[in-house]
Amino acid sequence: MGPQDWTELVLHLAAPSQGDWVALEHGDEQMTIKQLASAMLAAAGALRGDGPVAVSEADPISHTVAVLGAVCAGRPAMLVDPKHPQAVLDDVVERAGATTVVGRPVDGVAHLDRARLVAAPPASPLPRPPEAIGSILLTSGSTGMPKLVQRARGADLHAAMCLRLANFPIEPGDRHWLCVPYAAAPFHSLVMGALLARATVVFAPFARESVDAFLAERRISSVYLVPTMLRLAREHGGLDGPGWRALRALMTGGEKLDAPTAEVLLERFEGRVYCAYGMTEIPRPTEATFEEIAARPGTVGRAIPFRQVRIAEVGGDADLPVGEEGEVLVTGPDLFAGYLGQEPAGDWYRTGDLGRLDEDGYLYITGRASSVVKVAGNRVSTEEVAAELRRHPAVAQAAVIAVDDPTWTSRLVAFVVMTGAEIQTDELRDWMGERHPAYKVPRTVRRIADLPVDSSGKVSLQTLHTIAATSEEAS
Repeated sequence: MGPQDWTELVLHLAAPSQGDWVALEHGDEQMTIKQLASAMLAAAGALRGDGPVAVSEADPISHTVAVLGAVCAGRPAMLVDPKHPQAVLDDVVERAGATTVVGRPVDGVAHLDRARLVAAPPASPLPRPPEAIGSILLTSGSTGMPKLVQRARGADLHAAMCLRLANFPIEPGDRHWLCVPYAAAPFHSLVMGALLARATVVFAPFARESVDAFLAERRISSVYLVPTMLRLAREHGGLDGPGWRALRALMTGGEKLDAPTAEVLLERFEGRVYCAYGMTEIPRPTEATFEEIAARPGTVGRAIPFRQVRIAEVGGDADLPVGEEGEVLVTGPDLFAGYLGQEPAGDWYRTGDLGRLDEDGYLYITGRASSVVKVAGNRVSTEEVAAELRRHPAVAQAAVIAVDDPTWTSRLVAFVVMTGAEIQTDELRDWMGERHPAYKVPRTVRRIADLPVDSSGKVSLQTLHTIAATSEEAS
């Protein structure tokens, strides 16, 4: 019988009969797989108890040890990004009923630091059934406070297998750079997946000015970068240095890839680009290779083994014919168990994304069901308006939100990052008005130095709403 959860996986990889290798690296610190297993058992001894363990540790190696230690002790591990405000940590600790925190302290809750975790006598893993909750993740909270995503121990293990099932070329001895938040879904599919492949996880933040130098210096062979990171790297040094050329695999996903960056990737990374589609609730239901992306522009791939994708009526359950746009529903063995405090997840997850399937089962994402708003009685997709703005040569990036309006129900507010060309925002509105009816033209266009992003690297709609509201109050 194979491993039932992360605990058994780590112990199997570190068994005396297995070779040792550097599993984790952060700066000058390294931890081999056998050292990680020992630290995990010590953390399990320190974390004996009941209730979830909230882990909000800034050091990624300490974070990994604490998460594995909590699972080993039979307790759910709640992963909280250390960059989240203290108020968010306090809120989710209360909502989850966490009885222990590792990293940042919370008033009235037992607190452990790294020194106490690794100094405790080791404890054997406390067995739990695969359906028991193993982890709790926070959604990005791009439109409000984060939801708490509960994941079963068995689902966590299946998420770690995503890289292998999707044929992502990560092999023993490879060095995988993790620069997206490790205190979220990437921990399941990227950190644990890389360890399963016997690769080294290199933790380091993303710095757009020095990506190529970092890739070369640290001998990185694979990386996952969200499209915003790729765009920033392209604009600050390009994607053609020695570090980029040495990459064997580059994965992207999480948001729509802008056309100029997509063109560069397809030109320079033949056979090395992978597009992943997923979310916190189910990490990677589909993936596309370079050849599939080139043959089917815009696809996010087909379902990887043991995952399924359906297109249904928005808000309904009836499947739609091939080629018709509807809401994307996904399922698989790594599907989450449900949001804390709400009903169980059920058999399928309604992603809120609009999409279609072609005759060969390839998925195309066309927008967000939640991005469709009513303006003067007309249905408008804010994502489509933003995509149209990005077609203007003076616009590098654009995002559009809808705010309440007493006359028109909603009105559109656009935020644009300019390429440096001299153009007035009224000229952009006129340009849009020449191509679209008035209800699709943003009433307000605001220039912004950079689009704000949340902890997952996606555009923060919540921040844009705050900016819009603040601007209105000041005017």
